[in-house]
Amino acid sequence: MALSEAKIDELLSEAHVAVLGTVDAKGRPHQVPIWYGWHDGAALLLTDRGSKKWRNLLANPHASLCVDTKTAPYQGAILQGEVEEVTDAEYKALLREFAIHYLGDKAGNRYADGSTTGDPSDSVVFRLRPSRTISWGY
Repeated sequence: MALSEAKIDELLSEAHVAVLGTVDAKGRPHQVPIWYGWHDGAALLLTDRGSKKWRNLLANPHASLCVDTKTAPYQGAILQGEVEEVTDAEYKALLREFAIHYLGDKAGNRYADGSTTGDPSDSVVFRLRPSRTISWGY
């Protein structure tokens, strides 16, 4: 059974490792686990500019993001749409937000502090605003 809009929003606001689906230059599917943040009806994600997922998205900006629970009662949502680079986002602030969301305050801050040695210009923040959402709940 499909989830209500409120239940989808609740699910997407929780800390689940999602799976991002893209297509490579040869038309082959590419799926990877990824952290995301749910903001104003869109998923914000970050990755390295040299990653395969980002190279795929530069060539074809269509993607899907699958978020589901791993324990009963099972529920999930698949977001489909185009992605766009977010140029006004602060990389380090977003990394810290994601790390705290997924790891908790203490471990998240420690993770973000240890990750500040990387060059933020090597990273990209992108938004997936879904044009179609498929959901289920059991």
